[in-house]
Amino acid sequence: MKTRNDAQVEFDAEIDVSRIEERIHERRKNGEDVSFMDYFFTALIRTFAEYPRLNRFVAGRRLFARDDLEMSIVVKKEMNIETEATPVKIKFDRDASVYDVEKILQEIIQANKGGSGIKNDTDKFMSVINLLPRFLFSFVINTLTLMDFYGIMPKFIHRISPFHTSIFVTNMGSVGSGPIYHHIYNWGTTSIFVAMGTKKKMRVIDKDGKIVDKKIMKLRFVADERIGDGFYLSKALKYFTGLFLRPDLLEQKAERVLEDDQI
Repeated sequence: MKTRNDAQVEFDAEIDVSRIEERIHERRKNGEDVSFMDYFFTALIRTFAEYPRLNRFVAGRRLFARDDLEMSIVVKKEMNIETEATPVKIKFDRDASVYDVEKILQEIIQANKGGSGIKNDTDKFMSVINLLPRFLFSFVINTLTLMDFYGIMPKFIHRISPFHTSIFVTNMGSVGSGPIYHHIYNWGTTSIFVAMGTKKKMRVIDKDGKIVDKKIMKLRFVADERIGDGFYLSKALKYFTGLFLRPDLLEQKAERVLEDDQI
């Protein structure tokens, strides 16, 4: 399996967002500006802290463990079909609480909204690359790909590339859509892609056998299976979904951050 596309596996998950929604409502009544994405990203960060092998990647046919935790999202500059979206990569501390995440996300999103005239470093670099003739464009991309294979990619490319990241997140629910299986990219080092869907009310049977109303969000993951075995990935997924039942844990700093000591 030479590429991430060769090695990608797809799986579904559902999260019960009822308690998170209740907590957000309470905080907003107290005048706090908080969103579901703040809790969602914190849950991802906490899972990476508890299951550090998720932060691995394959490059140059070798397996690596990242030192940093970075996540990429796509920010829609304006909510209309004419305005472009831009990918953004965000670095987080692995023990971050939802309050830390909330502050960082607000700064990043506000800095990248406001119409096509607002361009971050990624936008500017791609604007220059897209001006090149096709043969030169292909030469530049192929050269960068080869440099990435041998681990000699210029640092500024790593800094602005949203595809050299721990996980890429897309929120399909924000446009009223269900989640999709989004391929992971052979360009870069992203090992996991997760797509969020819309939140829907569902009637489910609880542990006492009673029928109760819950608000459920469906997720779809695509991952490079070379980073960990199926048992490890399934344990990490179970831990991740369980965090949405304990918003109080996400409002505290992580009690522990494990290191990937096998690489």
